[in-house]
Amino acid sequence: MKLYTKTICPKCLWVKSEIQQAGLEADIINIDQDEQARQKIIDAGFLSVPVLEFEGKLIGDVKEVISQIELIAQ
Repeated sequence: MKLYTKTICPKCLWVKSEIQQAGLEADIINIDQDEQARQKIIDAGFLSVPVLEFEGKLIGDVKEVISQIELIAQ
């Protein structure tokens, strides 16, 4: 599981917190510092972060991301 974030992003902090509370681990990728990751997100059609990558699928809607985290944690 990977979470694409930015340095200043309240939603990203929220999702990171949800991942930690669920007892899960994710690779946190800051697109401000990783141009290749930033381009991947843009090429996939996302205009904002957080974006969760799980089993090859990219999820950009925060509610869907939280739902996915809850499913994974079960």
